[in-house]
Amino acid sequence: MKKLTVLCVALVLVFAALPALAQDKAEWSFYGQARMWTAWESASAETANYANVFGPTFFALARAMRAGNSQALGWNPGFGMPQQDDDELAWKLGGTARIGANVKWGNIGGEFQYRQNENPLGGDFLATTALLYGYWDFGPGRLIVGKDWSPYHFITSDMCGPGGGECSGVGFGTIYGGRRSQLKLRMGGFQFALIEPVTRSTNAAGTAGVPNAPFDVATGNFLAAPAGGYLDTDQTLPAISAAYTFNLGPSQLYIGGLYNTLTHEVSTATGIKDIDVDSWILGLGWKVAFGPFYVNGALQYSNNVTGSTNASPLGMIPRYQFIDSTNNYNTEDSTFYSAQLVLGFNLTSTFKLEGGVIWETASADSPSAGPSISADQDYWTYYLLATWSPAKNVYIVPEFGVIDATKFKVTGRNDVDLGSLWWLGIKWQINF
Repeated sequence: MKKLTVLCVALVLVFAALPALAQDKAEWSFYGQARMWTAWESASAETANYANVFGPTFFALARAMRAGNSQALGWNPGFGMPQQDDDELAWKLGGTARIGANVKWGNIGGEFQYRQNENPLGGDFLATTALLYGYWDFGPGRLIVGKDWSPYHFITSDMCGPGGGECSGVGFGTIYGGRRSQLKLRMGGFQFALIEPVTRSTNAAGTAGVPNAPFDVATGNFLAAPAGGYLDTDQTLPAISAAYTFNLGPSQLYIGGLYNTLTHEVSTATGIKDIDVDSWILGLGWKVAFGPFYVNGALQYSNNVTGSTNASPLGMIPRYQFIDSTNNYNTEDSTFYSAQLVLGFNLTSTFKLEGGVIWETASADSPSAGPSISADQDYWTYYLLATWSPAKNVYIVPEFGVIDATKFKVTGRNDVDLGSLWWLGIKWQINF
């Protein structure tokens, strides 16, 4: 009897302690999204003026500034192929397929997210930890440490675009600074972060990444290319981003910006010279809903846009700082503007229509001596999509879009036609 009594008392004490033990246990909530992008994508022959459709070569720019009439590079350049139209089937894992978890433990928490994409030649590649951060809620605000969305982040579109990328209009006018390592403070609608710079390593002989390397109009290469390489890259400040989102009932208004700077050291005939590359971008975004309709949009203005944001305009040529290695390494900044307008209609709780138009323009002046030479390009994107959810967490999204890259214009030179591209595709998504 005594043993039974002791056992009962022990059980009572254990069960009494369970609530306290439960409070010390983190709550895990796993999630996943499986996505496929299936599409027919068609590029006109003139898009051969890029090395590929969304990785533009700058030889056309160099030729146009130096030698007058720029000759079109053939499609599949380097293999002797003639200039021609190119049609291609895209059948791939969506670039934003993911699996992850949200974790909460009192006022401490975090999130991790893993993403995997496919190699077009077969096999897997680009396995990446998209998010990995922890946070501390300290009353009036939240401190976030790790890899998270930049404060320069306001999604206004559902467009995937050719290749089935981020599927949020990223690279096509959407306000997006990427997922970056950072220290971030969030207080209500306000966010401020010190972020991993776009180029953060110190490398010699031009081995650092291209995004912040100026473009040399004299050689037709980035300064980071071996022929015109730099001795050193110095990063003296983290990238800085701040934003505020006003929540106005069913509507939102966003204001934000992102700044990044670095210094390249180059060897000149007169000694070592520092080249400063300052990149920044400002954005204004809005979401307005009235009944089943909504109107979203974004406006952006930037200096050397590629160096400030991970979502630089995908098809623009004059988006880097220009440099002339034959003229004492003089430099000129590029400027970039974009405007995005999105209209949507929620026909039912499981079906909606959305369409949008995006205008982008960029320009830069040649830093060469003599008469001023400017390079300009406009870029138009149009799309229409429908989102259908036949079952909970299942989405089928057909999409049609057209891109008109217009002409690359250089003062005193013949215009270069950059062609057009259209796509008809479907995003397939199942959340689990």
